[in-house]
Amino acid sequence: MVSGKLVFIDIDGTLADEHHRVPESAQAACRQAQRNGHKLFICTGRSLPKIERSILDLGFDGVVSCAGAQANVGDKILFEHLVPAEAIDAAMAYFRKHHIETYQWQGADGMYISEGYLRHLQNGHTAWGSDEFAKYWHMIDDVEIPEGSTLGQVLKTSKGSYFTGPDPDVTFEDVRRDMSPWFELVHGSYDKISPNNGELLINGVDKGSAVRDVAAALGYGIADTIAIGDSDNDTAMLKAAGTSVAMGNATHGIERFCDIVTTDIHDDGLANAFATLGLV
Repeated sequence: MVSGKLVFIDIDGTLADEHHRVPESAQAACRQAQRNGHKLFICTGRSLPKIERSILDLGFDGVVSCAGAQANVGDKILFEHLVPAEAIDAAMAYFRKHHIETYQWQGADGMYISEGYLRHLQNGHTAWGSDEFAKYWHMIDDVEIPEGSTLGQVLKTSKGSYFTGPDPDVTFEDVRRDMSPWFELVHGSYDKISPNNGELLINGVDKGSAVRDVAAALGYGIADTIAIGDSDNDTAMLKAAGTSVAMGNATHGIERFCDIVTTDIHDDGLANAFATLGLV
């Protein structure tokens, strides 16, 4: 086994704040932890093209993206899982049936979005409407589908996400139940926008499976892994890692099952966690 710890860090609400800024204290802590012999992986629900260059340039040892469906070390892909065609087609039919108009599919080559999601971007609710990401946005309606094929057979993506309008005819629990033959549903990062939002993950593939698979590939025992997160979509990795840390700004009650609760992201949360864990 290798020495040092293998640390998995969520981005939104953990590494970066709501303005997509990484606190100076977090940047310094990450650099010092690496100098001390520890390896740091981003572990995010975002696809790789949806991660700001300013974050990637901080110099992490690897990236787990699409909520655990893909892992990269430099230009090397450790693994990549794709959503089955029938699962995409089932979700699209469900969206139509329940008038869910804002959704996207994410993968290594970009984000495929609905007209509703485009309006969300155009309304300025997200930093991902910037020029940095423009080439990675693809309209689902513009995807060419050969005769005899379906959208699911054409798209090569690793996760989906959605949010409903203010008065949906289905709850989050309804969607989780109805989509369970094809997906595991976890709360997404749109709580301030919609009462019903979620991430559609490939059954059996999540941030927890990624922690186990990356650790095995790099020669780490699970006892030497650490996961740090702030919300429900981090639950799988927090439960899989040898040591789990909830941010002080954690949501969905994840702090109840974590080993450590650090301070808020705006109060040097990541840096304080690293100090508590002896990484710096």
